[in-house]
Amino acid sequence: MYIVKHRPSTKHSAESKPCSHCTKEIKRLGIKKIVYVDAVGNVKKRLMKNYHTDYVCPGYKELARQNIKAD
Repeated sequence: MYIVKHRPSTKHSAESKPCSHCTKEIKRLGIKKIVYVDAVGNVKKRLMKNYHTDYVCPGYKELARQNIKAD
């Protein structure tokens, strides 16, 4: 799976690593490999079995702030 986040204001892709919620869903769907852009613009390729994160994206933070369950 390729995960890309385009930012029109720049000529480069923005950081696109999957958050913990997306990671859980990607693994549930049986996707084995991901490709994403890290915080400094490097393209990273990972096997999902080796990818772990505690990152929570702003969207899920806002849902939590509003006490909305999204899982």
